[in-house]
Amino acid sequence: MSTRSEFGVTIPFVEHLGIRLVEQSRERAVVSLKHRPELANSWDAAHGGVLMTMLDLVMSMAVRGHYNVTAGVLTVDMSVGFLSASKGDLTAEGRVLHAGRSTAFCEAEARDAEGRILSKAIGTFKLLREKK
Repeated sequence: MSTRSEFGVTIPFVEHLGIRLVEQSRERAVVSLKHRPELANSWDAAHGGVLMTMLDLVMSMAVRGHYNVTAGVLTVDMSVGFLSASKGDLTAEGRVLHAGRSTAFCEAEARDAEGRILSKAIGTFKLLREKK
């Protein structure tokens, strides 16, 4: 039996990583993650996969907030650019740039504790029907 998390849906991988929802509104979503050694790459910086997961999640949360739903959101396409590395805590902010009836085009960026941009993403997301 699964229970809905703070994200409105159960996302076991996100819960495993420890990503937390900071803010969700029609305008944007923000998530955060505390640095832990097991989330690092071989240079002791945040692993790119962790950053990509945060960016993907925050854009999907922005879609849920924009449409005011808890339904599932499917990533159709996502492109990520990495600008810098970080060994500290992380935040990511996502926004819906264009919303159609069931798809949304989004952007997001991940930052370190000092506010330096680490990575940026754009993505297309499809809103799924509510689970019954």
